[in-house]
Amino acid sequence: MGLGKTLQSICILSSIHHERSKSNLPSLIVCPPTLTNHWYHEIKKYATNLKPLMYTGNVKERRAKLKKFTKFNIVITSYDVLRNDIGDLTGVAKQFIYCILDEGHIIKNGKTKVSQAVKRIKADHRLILSGTPIQNNLLELWSLFDFLMPGFLGSEQSFNERFAKPVLASKEGKGGMKAAEAGE
Repeated sequence: MGLGKTLQSICILSSIHHERSKSNLPSLIVCPPTLTNHWYHEIKKYATNLKPLMYTGNVKERRAKLKKFTKFNIVITSYDVLRNDIGDLTGVAKQFIYCILDEGHIIKNGKTKVSQAVKRIKADHRLILSGTPIQNNLLELWSLFDFLMPGFLGSEQSFNERFAKPVLASKEGKGGMKAAEAGE
C-alpha cells in the first residue's frame, strides 16, 4: 500500500492511449468495488487524455452503459460485475489494450468463477497489481501467471508436481536432504 501502483498504472495507460490515439480499443481496470471510485477520480485528476467509464451499478444501469462503451477508452469495473457480465463485456469489447487487475491476488484460486471470467478477457497487455501476490501457497502464483502469461508455467497439475510440492516438502522438513534439494 502506498507504493504508487495506481498512479504508475495510470501513467502507462495514458501513454499507450496517447500513442494509439487512433485506436478504438479501450483498456479495462478490474478492482474491488471499494476502489472503483478511487480509480475513476485518480484518472480524471492525472490523465486528461483518458475517458473513464465506471461500469458499475445495477443490471439496468450497466446495460445502458454498454451502449456507450465506444465513447470511453477506460472501463473500470469490479470483480463481481465482471464475473456476472463477462459475456456482455466480451461481446461489446472483443479486445482491450490493457487489462489491469488491482488487488489481483483475488484470482489466486484458478478454479473460481471470477478467475475463469478474468482469463476470458482478451488484451494486448495484462498487468496485476498486488502487495500480496502469494498469501498461502505456491499454487496461487500459478493462477496469477496463468492470467499474465497463459501456459507459461504449464498446467496447474504439472506446476504443482514440479514446484509446489517439492517446495512445501522442503519447508516441512519431510524427506531429508533430497527433499531440501528438490525444494531449492
